[in-house]
Amino acid sequence: MPETNVAHVGGRPISGHDRPSRAFKPGRVCQEPGCDTRLSIYNKGKYCYQHEPHSAPRTRGRKIA
Repeated sequence: MPETNVAHVGGRPISGHDRPSRAFKPGRVCQEPGCDTRLSIYNKGKYCYQHEPHSAPRTRGRKIA
């Protein structure tokens, strides 16, 4: 059997992500008055993390009162 020197293995990536991430307009700033935080192009919200209105997550089958 002939000797082979394989430097890499070919194939498709296993990530399963075929499309690029959704991006939003660059250069956006948090809408909170007095906040100059620049938002990431991947942040779809209007506010930075500190000023984003918080909401309680809903657990399956139950409403949190």
